[in-house]
Amino acid sequence: MSPRQQRLIRQQAEQALQKADALGVFPTPVDDVMAAAELLVASEDLADEGLLKQLRRKAGKTVRRALTKILGVVHVVSRIVYLDKAVHVAKLPFLKLHETAHAVLPWQKDLYAVTEDCEMTIAPEVAEEFEREANSFATEVIFQLDSFTQESSEQPFNILVPVQLSKQYGASVYSSIRRYVSNHPRACMVLVLERPELHSELGFTCQIRRTLSSTSFQEQFGDLNWPPFFSPSDEIGAAIPMNGKRMSGRRRVTFVDQNGDQNQCLAEAFTNTYQVFILIHSVKTLTATSVSVA
Repeated sequence: MSPRQQRLIRQQAEQALQKADALGVFPTPVDDVMAAAELLVASEDLADEGLLKQLRRKAGKTVRRALTKILGVVHVVSRIVYLDKAVHVAKLPFLKLHETAHAVLPWQKDLYAVTEDCEMTIAPEVAEEFEREANSFATEVIFQLDSFTQESSEQPFNILVPVQLSKQYGASVYSSIRRYVSNHPRACMVLVLERPELHSELGFTCQIRRTLSSTSFQEQFGDLNWPPFFSPSDEIGAAIPMNGKRMSGRRRVTFVDQNGDQNQCLAEAFTNTYQVFILIHSVKTLTATSVSVA
């Protein structure tokens, strides 16, 4: 998104928080934000096939296309949000705020209101842009604009900071770590891995789900060439918690930057049993007295 889009979305997020008297209230009161926006969550389960058929009959093409995701749908005109009740409880706050965005961002709600009750449809590229904007709005609201970033920056840099703050803000561990890394001035990144799978020869393997880097890490290292999976025999795999452990201590790993120079980094891991997070950061980003290596 452009800087202008981001500013507009932050303004709308701040207005939504203020309207709900939610600024500085923790965990972020998502239901209050929705109530202030005059949105109701339907009691029906979006995964119910009967409800899906009913919505498809009542709604225009925009909602029908949205239903392919089967996680959340907002009907802007009726101000009703439909959710898949099977969504993990940790993901619900973000999902609710994502659907709220479609109903409160002025340029989105007006267009959705028109398309819901006729045969018009939204161009795919516009719909994709709206999805990104809704994700951004949800993130800004749940992390209360700069509050999460400011609070996390006041603590020693480590993987437990976003994990612990996730409970305070009512966010998922994944979204909290993502926010922590993406907004951090340090050269850092996170590897999000699938749960370890037993392997007869290697012990276990862990597939990469996604990666995220801070701006300074991206500038220094660029796009690193990751292997298809990690195992106990490599530097990253050795950091993956096993045997019921939730986290591992810091381990040294070496990366080559865009100038071809080797850089000593530290890797530490946390698992919420659904996925594994490997936080990696340059040794240079920490003071000598703060570094302890397993």
